[in-house]
Amino acid sequence: MKSFLSRFPCRSGSALSRTAILTTSCAIFLSGPLSPPTFAQAPPSAQTDRATVEKLLKRVEELESEMKQLKKKNDGSAPATDQAETMRDSFPDLKFHGFGDTTYHWSDRAGEKNSFALGQLDFFVTSRLSQNLSVLSESVVEANTESNEFGFEIERLLLQYKPSDYFNVDVGRYHTSIGYYSTAYHHGTFLQTATGRPFFLDFEDGTGIFPIHNTGISMNGAIPSGSLGLRYVAEVGNGRLYTDPTSGKDAVLNVTDDNDYKAFNVALYARPEGIRGLQVGVSGYYDTLTPEGMPRTQQSLFSAHVVYQNAGWEFLNEAFLLRHEPSHSGRAHYSTAFFNQLSRSFGPYRPYVRFQYLNASESDPVLGLAGAAGFHYGPAVGLRYDFSSFAALKLQYDYVIQERLRDVSELTLQASFTF
Repeated sequence: MKSFLSRFPCRSGSALSRTAILTTSCAIFLSGPLSPPTFAQAPPSAQTDRATVEKLLKRVEELESEMKQLKKKNDGSAPATDQAETMRDSFPDLKFHGFGDTTYHWSDRAGEKNSFALGQLDFFVTSRLSQNLSVLSESVVEANTESNEFGFEIERLLLQYKPSDYFNVDVGRYHTSIGYYSTAYHHGTFLQTATGRPFFLDFEDGTGIFPIHNTGISMNGAIPSGSLGLRYVAEVGNGRLYTDPTSGKDAVLNVTDDNDYKAFNVALYARPEGIRGLQVGVSGYYDTLTPEGMPRTQQSLFSAHVVYQNAGWEFLNEAFLLRHEPSHSGRAHYSTAFFNQLSRSFGPYRPYVRFQYLNASESDPVLGLAGAAGFHYGPAVGLRYDFSSFAALKLQYDYVIQERLRDVSELTLQASFTF
């Protein structure tokens, strides 16, 4: 037996090789060709014996190869070609979310009727094209408050390149990084605690006075700062068109700019590791406006925010300073705005309070053209009830004090959801 096994070369340290050869050898002995010969049988030829050995060695090598592949698979160290094929098969990775709401609104504001209303139907889609490349799309179907007709609008559409945590590039239409609320809460009302945004942070087709949307390039990333958690945002885009709301023109310059000047925005914020949920930041926005029938105007917008959020508490604070300076007069017009919001959760219930303030200069010709000038401020109180992980009821009361106009009371009941 020993002399027979010595004819099979085994690789040192390979238990599989010895086992396979030993098992095969026993089978050969028991099968008959190596049993005691009779005079009617001729001994096997050397050629037949060599062919059998080569066949066995080939099978042993195949078993060893299979064992190596199984081991590499268990260790997560698949060959580079297999990894590339796996990554290629996983793209594009498409994800879809939807948001919607239905609202009943009562107000004693002159000219307003109490009514039910469908809010925005928000389609939020992301798709991963490669390891560092993805697409983000947010589109909204919404009815016009005057015509009651539904319209479709692309709110955000971005090609995003993210090679590292320190440098990322978004190209397309984005929410301008002015302050905190504009980039933390987009068009899905379900994500917001309150029924809506602070009124001066409303979108361009509403009561908002700021360039909330922009079309261009936005860059962001981390700044090496240890536990301070600094991050930056740098953006360049077409800016906003200030025009008469009845003109029918879109305030967001999606396809063409109304001048050769571009809007620039820089933001810096910190998320210190020592206080989880805290964010402190500032931003500065600059553009040159050329409103129709008006002189060229320099626009500057500065903001600062302090935000604290955890599982139970929400404390939002933002302040803004808007400056417009027409080139012909040399006189600057200043407008200020701020809001504070505090809420706390008690299981599915979250009561909240908000105070909002806007003092838009009435002598500012740009804001006057947009019909947004004036002095408005007041409190709001509300209650949010999450009766499902994907749906919530909100009840909010607003009291608005207006300069030279009578005060306004408003009550809003909203059902918001995601799917």
